[in-house]
Amino acid sequence: MRKILFLSIALISMINGVSVMAQEKIVVGIPTFGYVEGKADPKDVVAVREEVINAFVKTKRFEIVDRDQLSMELMNQEIEVQKGENFIDGSAIAQVKSLGAQYLIIGSISTISITEGFSANNQGGQNSTGWTARLLLSLKVLDLETGKIISSETIEPKSGGIAFIGAFANPQSRESALNKALKDIEGQVDKFVLKNFPVTLKIVEFQGKQVLISGGSEKGIKKGLKFIVAEPVVVEVDGKQMERNKEIGQLEVAKVEDENFSLCKIKSGEKEIRAKFESNPNLKIILKAD
Repeated sequence: MRKILFLSIALISMINGVSVMAQEKIVVGIPTFGYVEGKADPKDVVAVREEVINAFVKTKRFEIVDRDQLSMELMNQEIEVQKGENFIDGSAIAQVKSLGAQYLIIGSISTISITEGFSANNQGGQNSTGWTARLLLSLKVLDLETGKIISSETIEPKSGGIAFIGAFANPQSRESALNKALKDIEGQVDKFVLKNFPVTLKIVEFQGKQVLISGGSEKGIKKGLKFIVAEPVVVEVDGKQMERNKEIGQLEVAKVEDENFSLCKIKSGEKEIRAKFESNPNLKIILKAD
């Protein structure tokens, strides 16, 4: 009897533990992306949206509201969203919140065109024929608690919106051009997620002139990302105690070691970072704004 009772308690504790872990995840909805009819192929729009969804999913920090449920709640809004107007009224917001969502990620595609026949000089100095993919994506974060847009950003491939596959035309070229454009924006979308839904990172240890931080691929950390090292300080303003983050240095990711750790170069403030780290292990690492 005692053994059965113990097992029951253990099972309940396990279930509660899983429930708590699930509650810790940020719940987001990612509706159909807006686009101007005739200016984009709907299948390409779906592919762009999937790229954004994957950026959230792979961090393992988010729960994505079921697409079918979200569609039902936003059914009357779909036409406006597809026009790129991103208009969602208060009643729809209340319905989406009932699904447990905390934020909506609203995407709007200004440009997505994939064309054949682009000519460019290759390494041999010869012109080649291939496909180009032009992509311009706008992402917004809507806080469902306040009903306000809290962030807006335009994303495009690093090549200025052009992804070129320099190969003679074949059935895969069009898809390859789109995939290249999506690959080109992957890092920017990852940074969008990290910037708007920041994670808590810590300096673990110094390794020569570099530092090991507690964030890797699972948290969306990429080589080349820049961070500010800040010391939380309390200041008094009009008789009120307020906390601010005092910058003491900057880091740049040199190598993502695994899911949990990355190695960073110290770009500035090495002496102060070392001194503060020894006396204050609660230093904050904040993604640097562009």
